[in-house]
Amino acid sequence: MGPSGQEAIDNLPGVEHHADFAVPISQKLEVETTADPGDGKPTIAGRVIALGWWIDPGTGNDSDHLSTGTLYLVADQRRSRPYWVKQADLTAIRLVE
Repeated sequence: MGPSGQEAIDNLPGVEHHADFAVPISQKLEVETTADPGDGKPTIAGRVIALGWWIDPGTGNDSDHLSTGTLYLVADQRRSRPYWVKQADLTAIRLVE
């Protein structure tokens, strides 16, 4: 059986993660990640401006595939736009006062 849902999206070249639903973050939360969009700059790091999640109803009861996932919209000052980053790609989280 081939990949489904988010796994299929993860394997497509040039397609980045996206959220089906999102909410803004009011706390000053900064993260460091292992996410590399391939632009020759260091991995994504910066302030989280929204939390999002995706839902893949197509996976049903298939325990080998995640049907939901959490994403962080990170505004990295070294880049021209924010990027969605998977929770699994976070390496450090800190609240900034």
